[in-house]
Amino acid sequence: MKKWALSLYFSHFMCYHKIMLNTGNKILLCVIYLAILIAAVAGCGRKTDSDKLLASVSEKEITLKDFEGRFSKLPSYYQDIVQKNRKRFLDDMIVEMIFYEEARRKRLDEDKEVKDVINEARKKILVAKLIKNEVEDKVKVKDGEALKFYEAHKEDFKSPELWRASHILVATEKDAKDVLAELAKGADFGELAKARSTDATASRFGDIGYFKEGQLVPEFEKACLKLGVGETSGIVQTQFGYHVIRLTDKKVSQAEPFDKVKDFIEGELKKKKRSELFDKLVMNLKEKYKVKIEEDVLVSLESLNKEAETQEKAK
Repeated sequence: MKKWALSLYFSHFMCYHKIMLNTGNKILLCVIYLAILIAAVAGCGRKTDSDKLLASVSEKEITLKDFEGRFSKLPSYYQDIVQKNRKRFLDDMIVEMIFYEEARRKRLDEDKEVKDVINEARKKILVAKLIKNEVEDKVKVKDGEALKFYEAHKEDFKSPELWRASHILVATEKDAKDVLAELAKGADFGELAKARSTDATASRFGDIGYFKEGQLVPEFEKACLKLGVGETSGIVQTQFGYHVIRLTDKKVSQAEPFDKVKDFIEGELKKKKRSELFDKLVMNLKEKYKVKIEEDVLVSLESLNKEAETQEKAK
């Protein structure tokens, strides 16, 4: 229980400020939470000859080992903060401990609400531990399993066919004819695009980058698909105006290398195995503990819920 309580630790700042700011049951829950944490800390640090005493609360001691152990469990971003103000961190540990001692003195550990919350937390911790033991710890991907999956589903890992093009966009068909005439005389396509194109790509010498089928307007794509690399289209009209297009590169569809997708495949295989193990565990335990649902009661409950929803809508 002590080890699990420590694993639930968020940060010393959060708990301290929740107690200062919240009221009612929220305060009670924070005090309970702190009590669990302090109980865990108190049991984790057994004093040895090498321990140095940092502080004491009545007969309870906080040693250097306790301090460093608590510090090591902080998230890295909180560790950076604590490094600059260790005294504040120690003070927060002391505040938690005195709260815990005062709560025990007032016998709050015997309070029914406290016991209910702790029992509920204990139940969740035990369930989480069972799932870890019976599911998480048993999820393994064997050597060669990912490669076998890759070979069987290689089509799923193919990159799409890509085209790269540059274009010169002008407002009229006459302007487009003038562009073609200048290109025929040997004008540089990129320089002409920079000088004549009305599109934002003019600053990039007309380059629109790589695209896959379905990303651009149909007329433009259709013209590109007919071109070989380095070839220039005729006049292509779209909703944006008149284009002269040059295909500058083409990448054929091919499967991603196994090394590039190995981690993804292993993750997906683990996810599938995890789901299967969990479902199997649920099924076996339902059978073991003879689960039975009273369908007639469930139906009546659903009817009550629908009736309540109808009444709520009628308001």
